[in-house]
Amino acid sequence: MGSVEHKIRKHALLSASGSSRWLNCTPSARLEEKFEEPPASKFAEEGTLAHEFGEIGLRKAINLMTATQYKKEAAKLKKNSLFAPEMLDYVEEYVNYVMESYSERDAKGEDPIMIIEEEVDFSDYVEEGFGTNDSMIIADGTLEVIDLKYGKGIKVEAEENSQLMLYGLGALLKYELTYDIHTVKLTIVQPRLKSISSWEISAEDLLTWGEKEVRPKAELAFEGAGVQKAGFWCKWCKAKAECATLASVNIKLAKGDFTDKKGEQKSPHLLTDKQLLEVYAKIPLLVEWAKAVSQHMLDTAKEGKEWKGYKLVEGRSNRKWLDEKKVIKTLKDELYDEADFMTPPKLGGIGVVEKLLGKKDFTKFLGDLVVKPEGAPTLVEVSDKRPALGTEQAKEDFKE
Repeated sequence: MGSVEHKIRKHALLSASGSSRWLNCTPSARLEEKFEEPPASKFAEEGTLAHEFGEIGLRKAINLMTATQYKKEAAKLKKNSLFAPEMLDYVEEYVNYVMESYSERDAKGEDPIMIIEEEVDFSDYVEEGFGTNDSMIIADGTLEVIDLKYGKGIKVEAEENSQLMLYGLGALLKYELTYDIHTVKLTIVQPRLKSISSWEISAEDLLTWGEKEVRPKAELAFEGAGVQKAGFWCKWCKAKAECATLASVNIKLAKGDFTDKKGEQKSPHLLTDKQLLEVYAKIPLLVEWAKAVSQHMLDTAKEGKEWKGYKLVEGRSNRKWLDEKKVIKTLKDELYDEADFMTPPKLGGIGVVEKLLGKKDFTKFLGDLVVKPEGAPTLVEVSDKRPALGTEQAKEDFKE
């Protein structure tokens, strides 16, 4: 079956990847539409590249692509600046899992069918709902949906994973009658964390979930209706910096409004272990929100918005070597011991070298090889002594 071009995949309003948000906070999808899509991160582009290697690796493994064709396609992908040799090792772990699962069923005489990079449609339950499965195996009444996660920041589990459940739902709708599917197995392969997570659900229960849980919430989400709710799903929401609900939850926590059973504060007023645990559990959400608010205010200030009581100034920056090779050569020419200025295999920091030479000789021998770049714009209170940046300068810095 034909593959879906990774870089030009369409994105649905109610996407499977964003389902943890719109299933828990139904207005979030429409709220996110009010914000610009951020540029693809290096990590996202790296993941896309890994998936492309995964696709051609599987196609070669099941003889849908010759070794020569694979070598040609791999050579093209290796030209990507994000390619690193270890990527092939990690992707191979994903390919190996898929092939082992396929071979195991083949050895049992189950006549397995493998499907690679196929778009699935779950719009029966979610308006305009579709997505792309990395790979699927159908054999003996079981449909296995396998997803490659190349990230290493957060371990992702397959159990009740709404993204994979929606992918499984779409695949089930397409193939259940042809192959009499009674079980759906969801598997996430996350090679950089050495994690393979699988979870099974009956076809009947998955369809019930789609009918009872997904459909009503998707209808609300598509209309932008329902109640805003804050939780772990806020982490990736584009609206989190301006979300009043999330702000309310975090401000309440920040106030530390803890009282005893009678509603009175005791003196001295210290948190109990139970209260500390309550605060600790909410710290990640609080930190994410604070970072989002800070970034939003800085970005809008760079674009020209004036925030009362604040101004944009040039941030602090660190000195840098212009040419480390010349620095090393100069120090050797001046007969300094290499052990005193090298932190193998790199040249020591500017502070280390300056202390070694003394300020006078440092300026004399290396002054021309040091540069102090302009600091990135930062938003500070108007009482800060640094001069405000002009609006046009801030806009230029923002573009850069």
